[in-house]
Amino acid sequence: MLCVSGMVMAGGGKDAKSGDSDMPTGTYTWIAGGMGGGWYTVAGGFARLVQEKEPKITIKVIPGGGLGNPVSLDQGDAEFAWGVGYIDRAAYNGDPVLFQRKHTNLASIAGTLSVDYYHFLAARDQNVTTMQQFAQKVKNGERLKVAAPQNGTSDYVMASIVLEYYGVSLDMITKNGGSVVQAVYGDIPNMYKDRHVDYAIACLGIPGAIMTEMAMSRPSVIMAVSNDLLDYCHDKFGTVSRTTGLTVIPGGSYRGIDTDTVALCHSTEILVSPKMNENVVYAFTKILNENKDFLVQLAASYAVFDPKTTAFNTVQVPLHPGAAKYYREVGLLK
Repeated sequence: MLCVSGMVMAGGGKDAKSGDSDMPTGTYTWIAGGMGGGWYTVAGGFARLVQEKEPKITIKVIPGGGLGNPVSLDQGDAEFAWGVGYIDRAAYNGDPVLFQRKHTNLASIAGTLSVDYYHFLAARDQNVTTMQQFAQKVKNGERLKVAAPQNGTSDYVMASIVLEYYGVSLDMITKNGGSVVQAVYGDIPNMYKDRHVDYAIACLGIPGAIMTEMAMSRPSVIMAVSNDLLDYCHDKFGTVSRTTGLTVIPGGSYRGIDTDTVALCHSTEILVSPKMNENVVYAFTKILNENKDFLVQLAASYAVFDPKTTAFNTVQVPLHPGAAKYYREVGLLK
């Protein structure tokens, strides 16, 4: 992750603390992930906590997705949004790989709330342990059977970038006479269990439920990526840097996979409209940073969230003045 401080948006607002008379009463929309998914569930749980701590703030959670959320926020369809760090950076800068224009109507509250890992799962009988070996099979024209994320998702975009880095693509697999099934994650385990596919690509927190299910159904490995791939994706797109020590799926996370695996991962963050009232954002930021244990109860993957460093990890888009006010108050920003 980029660890740069001081990326703060200009903004006014009275010097008010959560709960005082300057706090406006309002209902705000938080665009999350798919209905029933992790982002949606955590946003709903945290929205309830916010209202409990600050009754003047009501948050309505609606479905969304990593690739579309910054666009929706930029267009004014919501006031809060879950974000994927590298996607948000691309949206803000108008990276042509992902977006046709800049989406600068974005601000940030906190970064590195959780880390999601790109799992490149393979059946052990395929005799591969690395992505280089998988790519070589594709280059050799082998007929591989792969389950991949659906088009239009951020998971599909980054998986495609990884494959391209190794000189292959999903299209090459089908041209070789193999098969690529792009499916919702809930459908992939049965395909793998029934041997309709021998490989599965998915981006999940650890442990990922579908990965647990698949590893229990067949002897499996997670194919490791190379350090140069990690460096390339971090430098070009803003994925998690290997210098953080987070780019590893620990051995024992899944049945039969006992060794650590080098893995690409991205961080998640909470975005907010830069037009949002400073006092509302201050209150939200304060509640977020002072209730980590509550987040971890909602999802174990939030254990990586460190309130003491969060201000310095929130750099993919500018920090909202209300958030900056809280971080200054606790001595994290000058």
